Amino acid sequence: MRSYISAVPSSWRQGATTKVEGEDVIEERIAHTPRGGHGGLIAIAGILIAASCTPDAPPRPVVDLRDSAGVRIVENAGAIPPNSGGWNIATIPRVTVGTVAGDTTQQLFGVAGAHRTADGRIAIVNAGSREVRVYDPQGSFLRSFGGPGGGPEEFGMPVLGGSMADTLVIVDRAHHRIALVHPDAGFVGLVRVADQVGGYLNPSGTFGNGQTVFGGAFDMRRIGELQEGMNRAHTFYRSCNPDGSMANDFGDKMGAEFYIRGPESRPELIPFGKTPVATVAPDQFYFGSGDRYEVEVYDPSGRLVRLIRWERDRVPVTEQDRTRYIAEATSEVADENQARQIRQTMSQLPAPDVFPPYARLAADVLGYLWVEDYPRPGDETSVWTIFDPNGALVGRVTTPDDVFPLEIGEDYLLGVRRDELDVEYVEVYTVERPTSD
Repeated sequence: MRSYISAVPSSWRQGATTKVEGEDVIEERIAHTPRGGHGGLIAIAGILIAASCTPDAPPRPVVDLRDSAGVRIVENAGAIPPNSGGWNIATIPRVTVGTVAGDTTQQLFGVAGAHRTADGRIAIVNAGSREVRVYDPQGSFLRSFGGPGGGPEEFGMPVLGGSMADTLVIVDRAHHRIALVHPDAGFVGLVRVADQVGGYLNPSGTFGNGQTVFGGAFDMRRIGELQEGMNRAHTFYRSCNPDGSMANDFGDKMGAEFYIRGPESRPELIPFGKTPVATVAPDQFYFGSGDRYEVEVYDPSGRLVRLIRWERDRVPVTEQDRTRYIAEATSEVADENQARQIRQTMSQLPAPDVFPPYARLAADVLGYLWVEDYPRPGDETSVWTIFDPNGALVGRVTTPDDVFPLEIGEDYLLGVRRDELDVEYVEVYTVERPTSD
């Protein structure tokens, strides 16, 4: 069962515009067009119409590029590329780690990230046992590092923050530190993360230069702004250097929507509320607030360099969606009285008229951005739209049912799957990218 219980007109500077449709690229220098001179614009319009009306040519997405105060705005519109742009993910895994019973080294619990090394080995952060486990390319257990505790080579609450080549960046939330773990040498570094980076270490990913980005948690500095009724939390994203010191601040962001019933009430998550999502590519940080189909793109220094947008209709929320949402939220509550109380409480919460524009973001090793459609209650399939490193829409792909992507490589997807018994498996699936012309 897939359930997403949410947590919580621009002024553009006149400049160069580039339209891309199919393989036709036409550049229109708006700023240099003579006043009253429309001949060039008419000619350009004619070329665009001719390009879009070529006999038997399948519809393709249209991309508008604009520069605004040094920020490139990428507007995507039109049809999805034919045949999903040539992207495909196998439905059967080529490697599986995990078992229901038997070999304890194959039993996974609380998978908090995984990385596939250059030679095909799989390193898994198994938070349930507070260790990093390493498996060979076929999924056989090789060795493990760590264990529960607060010592230099132990973990309290580990989660994978990213990797530098094949060295894992393990964030230990319980001890506010980062451990560097190599699949052969084990622990090769341990640093405490500076307090100014943030109190709760929620990693979004690690840049190629070794800086790790954290954010998405509620900004406690603004707790005094909360009030009864609907609230929109604030959050922030910051990065730290490999030595744990503060690197860059990506700025304050809009966080999750939630509801407060009264002065003594705790914040309650609302159905289908807006919530921040983020991911990190080797040289780009992606952030989405959920207000519209727009993703902000920053370089490692914290500079906003691009806005990626997709012109797409929002999906209305129906009463049936609300009913299914509540049913999913209470499906595993054994006590019927407790389930009834939860259903009554949730039914009184406000809900938006439309679903959020997307659910999750993921970045692959080549810098492509994967944006997941927000699923309606009852949906079992995850559909992702793929944008190239420059922000142009290039494809759509469906991931195998119940598989949560952990890492996307050049030709593979490494994900965690849970079966009907909630047993976890880490699996490798083949990814096919479009062939270049």
